[in-house]
Amino acid sequence: MEEPVRWVSKDVAARELEVSLSTLDRKIRNDEVEVLREGRRVYVRVDGPEYLSDEELLRRARDRTDELEEAVRRWERIASQLERERDAAKSEAADWEEEYEELKGLYLRECAEHERRKRWVGRLARAVAVLAVLLAVSLLAVWRLLA
Repeated sequence: MEEPVRWVSKDVAARELEVSLSTLDRKIRNDEVEVLREGRRVYVRVDGPEYLSDEELLRRARDRTDELEEAVRRWERIASQLERERDAAKSEAADWEEEYEELKGLYLRECAEHERRKRWVGRLARAVAVLAVLLAVSLLAVWRLLA
């Protein structure tokens, strides 16, 4: 049965082989380890399944914890910004509500004034009509008296 083989970067290989990078470079120059080159990148062949050391597990856990803490801080900033926007929107809505109530009151007063003027114009029109009829009747009466 084949033993699993992995290709890892030099820093990971140095950690897993528990040697310094300079020692790993020396082993690469002496062909003591097999390498694969892709452009400027160098990968080292490591035999066996991926078993992570306690230090690697701890490092990854700390990295993940740092990532999660940063995500929490980012979401807290976003939540804070959204709360500020919500408060500003509420304040603006309250201002608009006050202005709306003022305009509504003004509109109702103008409507009442319009109705009052309309009634006065109607009364005035009836009075003018009555005066016109009286004038016509008076003129007719005077004309008949003179005629």
